[in-house]
Amino acid sequence: MARVLIISDNDESSRLADWLTSRGFKPRLLPRDEDILESIEDKTAAIALIHLSNYTLANNIARIIKQEKQLPVLLLISGERLVQANLPLEADDFAVYPGADEELFLRISRLVPGNPVNTSSEQIRCGELVIDLASCEVILKGEVLDLTFREYELLRFLASNRGRTFTREALLNKVWGYDYFGGDRTVDVHIRRLRTKIGDLDSPYIETVRNIGYRFRKND
Repeated sequence: MARVLIISDNDESSRLADWLTSRGFKPRLLPRDEDILESIEDKTAAIALIHLSNYTLANNIARIIKQEKQLPVLLLISGERLVQANLPLEADDFAVYPGADEELFLRISRLVPGNPVNTSSEQIRCGELVIDLASCEVILKGEVLDLTFREYELLRFLASNRGRTFTREALLNKVWGYDYFGGDRTVDVHIRRLRTKIGDLDSPYIETVRNIGYRFRKND
């Protein structure tokens, strides 16, 4: 059971710790009011997760942890702040949080020392459609599709939760973020564009659940 250190100023840190426990990790939430380097004295720790509202501070802490403690670091970034990830990244990797649970589990597992991850698990496949989580590319019949960031995130989220139905409001919260104040029609517009780009006509990847929302088809 890998020990995971959590550095967070977010109210969802307890929920994150509970989720990590449910996935077989042993989380430890570091106190907010103590020196971080002094707190990281657990020699059994396998990875550090940083979930701070200040991206610059999170990035600086990631650099220090890697230099001083030689621990792999995963930065958790909210969807609305993802544009900041274009800045130099000091962590080993980053993930959108809250986001798709399976992707977060994959990214954590990849960084845990001595925990081999099959590269095929870094891809979501459905028929001729391939979503490469490592490169953030969507490939259809061998060709890389030109998707916008939101289109990719929407497709990735639905495909990571195959067979599960989400309301438009839930998709807005998960993909656009809780601070998004646009209407539900935004989801419909992006779904329509996605369907056009992935050739979603005769055998749709994204299914409409009448009067509820959308889901990614369960079977290939």
